[in-house]
Parts: sequence; C-alpha cells; structure tokens
Amino acid sequence: MFGLVFLIFDMAFSLYIKSTLQEAARDGVRFAITGQMLPGDAYLNDSIVKTVQSSALGLLSGPNDACKVSVSYYDPYGGASAAAQGGYVVQVSISGVQYTPLAAIFKSSAPVSVNVQASDVMEACPNTGCPTTANPAPPTCP
Repeated sequence: MFGLVFLIFDMAFSLYIKSTLQEAARDGVRFAITGQMLPGDAYLNDSIVKTVQSSALGLLSGPNDACKVSVSYYDPYGGASAAAQGGYVVQVSISGVQYTPLAAIFKSSAPVSVNVQASDVMEACPNTGCPTTANPAPPTCP
C-alpha cells in the first residue's frame, strides 16, 4: 500500500516539476520576444533569466540555479547568433534540475534530471534599438 502511495506521489510531483519548469521557460520566451528589459538590468539575457526564476515557483531559487537557464538566439537563415533582432528565434532552456524520488520502487534512487525548452520568433526591436543580449563578463557557474 505504501509503495503505491509513494509511486503516485513521485509521479505527481515529477509531473508538477516538469510542467512548472516548462511554464517558466515559456514565460521567459514570452518576455524575450518583446525585447524589453527589467528595471536595473543592462542585458536582455539577465532579464530573461530573472523572469524564468520568478516563474519557476521556487524550483530555481538556489544561488547557482541561474546557471541552469540558458538563452540562445538563432538567425533563421544562418544559424546561431550572439545578438537578438526582430525575426530571430529565441530559445530558453532549463537543464540539470534534479529530483530525487521518495521511494525507489522500480528503479535506483539516483536523482532524475529534468530538462525543458521553449522557443519563439522575436518581435521587431523597439524604436530605441535592439537591446544588448549577453553580458560580456557573465557570472561564473560551478
């Protein structure tokens, strides 16, 4: 009986984590396509990461969890790009979030890694021009 209860709880909680992180990635993409930045930020990627973290309902609240969020830009005709422009594709990925099941009934007790991503096409840049995307001296990640 307890095995069934733990199995149901583990399945429900892992689905909750996956859907919450997927929604956080979508919120980051929705924020990114407008080309706006949060007050006090100088780089678009920093604002996107903060938006993702605030939408993750505490799942990305650790000191190094910003390193689990990556933002990429793609020119639809030429591949990866370092800058964001109207018509480019922005992709927000969250990777390396670990979930350890309560009861390892059918498998080992090793943590399960959860990875999600979302993407969309950027809108045209505002009249002030496209924002600078990446910090030239990003914070170091362990």
